[in-house]
Amino acid sequence: MPWSSRWPPAPGDALDAEGIFGEMRTALVERNALVPADFVPGPFARWDPIRGTPAGGSPDPEPTVANFQHEIAEMLALSWPLRWWDPNRETLYTLEHLCLDAFGRPGWTVDLAETSGGQPANRWTPALAVLFGELYLAANRLDRVRILPTVGESCRRDSVYRLTFGAANWPTERAATFARFDGDDDGVEVPLAYDVGMGGDVYDDGASRHWTLESREYRTTFATAALGGCAVSAARLDFATEAAPGSADYTDTFTAEVTDGGGQTLATFASDDFGAKQVAVPAGSIDIGGDTAFLIRSTRPDEDDRPEWTPPGPNFTSTYREGLAVGGPVRLIVEVDFGHHS
Repeated sequence: MPWSSRWPPAPGDALDAEGIFGEMRTALVERNALVPADFVPGPFARWDPIRGTPAGGSPDPEPTVANFQHEIAEMLALSWPLRWWDPNRETLYTLEHLCLDAFGRPGWTVDLAETSGGQPANRWTPALAVLFGELYLAANRLDRVRILPTVGESCRRDSVYRLTFGAANWPTERAATFARFDGDDDGVEVPLAYDVGMGGDVYDDGASRHWTLESREYRTTFATAALGGCAVSAARLDFATEAAPGSADYTDTFTAEVTDGGGQTLATFASDDFGAKQVAVPAGSIDIGGDTAFLIRSTRPDEDDRPEWTPPGPNFTSTYREGLAVGGPVRLIVEVDFGHHS
């Protein structure tokens, strides 16, 4: 359920302490579900507000608020597969930046999680509404997570090997060789560097020609099952492209596309438009029950002729490439639609 009308609290309000504690605990439980389970270290473990209030009475304000503060700080500090994302600075959130964004300070007004001998170091001097207002504003900022790929690799989509004999009619043989792309991979590789696109080489000894063609695409996979039980409202895929290293005798460009695992096109761009890319991903493309995959590939059909490849002959070796390289950082930014969210 969303935040109730008791939020955000204002100085001077008559606070329903039990209701306030319960809602804040629920909001942090939602977010804590994405971090290592039951992480309440050291002396904070005995306060235990995240997993329940001691039976027989209301929670004690000082240690309970201290643990809320500590829990938010730990969510930001821990190394874990999903990390909270700072949308304003395009980097991982720190507690300082979270507090600055939420209520204009680099830290809590009074940090009750600072301890002395296992007890809160600061007295309970600020108004309850001030501290709970800070917790409320900070928790609402925790709604985007970054996921790094578990797999990111260039894969062969299809390849062709062809041996021809006799006097060469270059345009005819070239077109006929590209027409051999049919989804039945011949299992050959072209000795050229590129992650996405097409490459080819041919050796002509005057009497025969050895043709090798290879189509490649880039596949990246994210372990989004970690979001299980959450609702996703939006997402974004980040990556960068650059010129493939090395050179070929003949080159050309193409239009690249980014698709989700189901083949839906999410974006297109020119293969020579190098640099950082940010691709909006609809919530329906994120699989919270398993892995989520994306493909970067050429939209130019493999079987189309490449008239740009026009070497002399006979007795020659020639290479052709239309390709790009995928660089980093590669990451998926997911906005989670928590129940307790402003």
